Amino acid sequence: MSRSLASFALLATTLATGCFGYSEPPPERPAPALRKLESATVLDMRVHLAKQPGLCPGFEGKLYADAQVQWPGSKPVPRTIGSDVDSLAPSSFGISAPLVKIDDQAHLHPDADILKSVQTGFAATIVYKPNPKFTFTELFPPDYSCYRGAYADGEPGSSGSSGSSGTSGSRDGESGRDGRSGTNGANGRRGGKLEAVATLVTTRFHERLIAVIANEQLYLAPANRPFELGAAGGYGGAGGSGGSGGRGAREPTKTREITTSRGTHTMETYSLGPSGSGGDGGSGGNGGNGGDGGSVELTYDAAFPELRELLKVDVSGGDAGYGGAAGHGGSAGSTRSSKGVRGSTGHGGTAGHPGDRGSPGRASVKAGAVSRLFDFPGIAIAGTPAAQALRAQGAPTARK
Repeated sequence: MSRSLASFALLATTLATGCFGYSEPPPERPAPALRKLESATVLDMRVHLAKQPGLCPGFEGKLYADAQVQWPGSKPVPRTIGSDVDSLAPSSFGISAPLVKIDDQAHLHPDADILKSVQTGFAATIVYKPNPKFTFTELFPPDYSCYRGAYADGEPGSSGSSGSSGTSGSRDGESGRDGRSGTNGANGRRGGKLEAVATLVTTRFHERLIAVIANEQLYLAPANRPFELGAAGGYGGAGGSGGSGGRGAREPTKTREITTSRGTHTMETYSLGPSGSGGDGGSGGNGGNGGDGGSVELTYDAAFPELRELLKVDVSGGDAGYGGAAGHGGSAGSTRSSKGVRGSTGHGGTAGHPGDRGSPGRASVKAGAVSRLFDFPGIAIAGTPAAQALRAQGAPTARK
């Protein structure tokens, strides 16, 4: 056999065996199974508050947990509280604490009474319910950074309702209806009255805090930033927007048969009148007036003149409410005949006027002798022997 014939025979054999054909599709692979935490072993765990310095009385906090878990045949990996099937479920943590509750999202809800936790902090026993061997005795310190001020501000005025849009023309040649006007915004309320005294104090957990009694309510706050006492007027409500005008209906027409000059017959559409005009837009409602500022009477401890710069007072009048936007005029209906006449487009409404800003209220700030008013357990005026004794006790620790 010649070399050319041999080569041809080899090529034919190769093609027949499928070396250059399409490969067989791979067999279907099963979808990967979700790795669930229930099938893993929790090796270790700790609970904490992450970047939260502590729990603030009356304000929501959040529990965090870090764990090392291991699935069969795998290396240990870190896991935290989350909503994924391989995370620690928030609802799997329970708490036993006199001053803290926990919900199914691992949010912590500390008691709002400042005096209940000022000496003890927030003691809590936290248990990982799927495996109670992970039980933790924690003491979360009280934190007061959530308190930024005491307020008796006036209530804001409610916004006006928007006007409804006009209905479009329903029959050929019918005009759209006018949009309704928006209603006026309500006036803001006058600010209330705050009577307050303030000093600097020490607790077992904090060396220096601003302490304020405002309208018989005690507040503690960090002494490295201002604390505000506000009785501002409420802002005026915005006027409601005007409704848009309805669209005009299309031109009324009729069709008839005519004979052309060549003697052929055709259909002609002719107008019976103009298309409907668009309805006018409604006007916007006027904004409400801001409420006048109230009154603040503040006496701060004369022993701490620096309080004058740390305590801010706001008795400003409330902002004016915005006027409501004007409604758009409705568009004219369309034409269908060659000599059709369109109706007119509706006129836009008028924008509402803004209200007036409220007038400022009255503020009185003076130094005086107020320390005797802060006779609370676990709180001492800063710099006094009682404060030194509190600090000498040190912050309590969690009992194991």
